[in-house]
Amino acid sequence: MTPPTGEAGGAGWISRGDRPPRCLSPHVSPPTSHCERLNWTAPDRWLFDGRVLRWTCDCTGSFYELRQAGGLRFIRWTLREQETDVIRVSDPWPAKVADAQWTALLMGHLR
Repeated sequence: MTPPTGEAGGAGWISRGDRPPRCLSPHVSPPTSHCERLNWTAPDRWLFDGRVLRWTCDCTGSFYELRQAGGLRFIRWTLREQETDVIRVSDPWPAKVADAQWTALLMGHLR
């Protein structure tokens, strides 16, 4: 079987390493000019786990997860550093408020 040829007449095979990664999760938009700051704290014991409901792409050094624990929802922010991950969590909210905060984060209105 002969490999297909490309437009320039060369081999048309492209290795996986030559392609950009395909991100399946959403990315957080850059902060807007009126971006509000969330209060980020180290996780409490009862918030350390929680069920992950939504998440952003982890292709960069920082990603977010919307989690639920104890009937409340919160946003968990993970910052990957050389040796370890730095984890911070937002204040917990009722579901409707947390969903609105999550949307605002994705749109660049919160950080």
